[in-house]
Amino acid sequence: MQETFVPLRVGLKRFPPTLTLIAYGGIIWLIVLGCRTANLVAQGGATPTRAAIRATVRPTFTAAPPTAPPTDVPPPTAPPVVPTRAPAPRIVPTRVPTPAKTATPAPPPPTPDPYAGYYYKPVNKGCVSAPNTRIQGTVIENGQKKNGVLVRVSDREGGGPSINDFTTGVDPSDYKHQDPSLQGQYRLALYEGQRNAGNWWVFVIDNAGNLLSPGVLVTTQDGDGCNTATIDFVH
Repeated sequence: MQETFVPLRVGLKRFPPTLTLIAYGGIIWLIVLGCRTANLVAQGGATPTRAAIRATVRPTFTAAPPTAPPTDVPPPTAPPVVPTRAPAPRIVPTRVPTPAKTATPAPPPPTPDPYAGYYYKPVNKGCVSAPNTRIQGTVIENGQKKNGVLVRVSDREGGGPSINDFTTGVDPSDYKHQDPSLQGQYRLALYEGQRNAGNWWVFVIDNAGNLLSPGVLVTTQDGDGCNTATIDFVH
């Protein structure tokens, strides 16, 4: 679409369209300039210069002081790693079944003392092969060899003497004298220089013939074997 311009008339004279456009533009510019001038007069009463406009438009920057370089700072230390303790497994004790209680057997009755009631206790030291048929030994009382004790040999337990009773400590060859080297000893010579078989009981008696010890059986032989027996009596 082509624009149509109205020609400007001045005093009944027409001007060309180009001059008309220039004239309109100048009028508009004057109007705008007048409005701007009125505003400036109202604000300060003076027309700002180009330098003032530049100072107003451009902000003033203040140089910041130089920043000091950072000093050597050690790197941050990592916190120590605390090991996590694993929870210990819970040990459940195994319950051991309680064995059933059994009845406790009664203790056996005490063995009767075969020497109970006797003052002397016989100690059999054995029988050896020898050229004589003999029973011998020692009487001991409270750890000491005891003289003057009667020892008897019989063919039965608690019976009468088969030979003369022997008093400990005396000389076998002389019954009226004591031999210091034979303290507490006795010798019942059944068969001197011979081996004879027989069953003999030997025991201790008091002066009245009462038993002070149980009898011990000795079996002799007429050959090699048991010929001389040794029996001690102890209190």
